[in-house]
Amino acid sequence: MCETEDKYISLAQAAQALETTETRVLMMLKRKELWGKLEDDIWSVERESVQACRPSSPAEGITSCCGSGCSGCGGD
Repeated sequence: MCETEDKYISLAQAAQALETTETRVLMMLKRKELWGKLEDDIWSVERESVQACRPSSPAEGITSCCGSGCSGCGGD
């Protein structure tokens, strides 16, 4: 049970870690830029997929998983 809980974080936690909004995280889940699960209308996001998206420095922005072309992530 602990292993499963540690594997996933809440939508809000993912948004905070990625310095973005919960809506953006939902879009990233839909586009399979992040992995997660939906249970009882509540999303949980795989911790590893969030860590893979995190920039190595705040100035870099999210580049390793974001392909949207929006001005908010720093990717082209």
